[in-house]
Amino acid sequence: MTAEPWPSDGPKLDGDAEPERAGGRLNQPWRAAVAGIELVAAVALGLLAWWAWGRGVVTIYLPGPHGAVDVVTRSLGSWLSGSVIAATLGGLLLIDAVRQIVLAARAGRE
Repeated sequence: MTAEPWPSDGPKLDGDAEPERAGGRLNQPWRAAVAGIELVAAVALGLLAWWAWGRGVVTIYLPGPHGAVDVVTRSLGSWLSGSVIAATLGGLLLIDAVRQIVLAARAGRE
């Protein structure tokens, strides 16, 4: 004889089941401080990205024929990729900071 997949009082339906919560509360007021730190870090990463992008583009002026000047723009991949990485990390921090602020604000209402 095989065991039944539900208790002897019958299967639990979706309406009967209690929602399960994992671990502790998500909405805690200290998250506002975390959001503030993340906002400061995101601004710093944004400034770093802007600075690195400026270092990644180099303009070179070369003498051309008959006294004309040829302008060459050179892109340095390491600086440009560093700028993109910094901007991406800053954007992710901004998204998480918004999430932290929402959870901190929700803690005040409960």
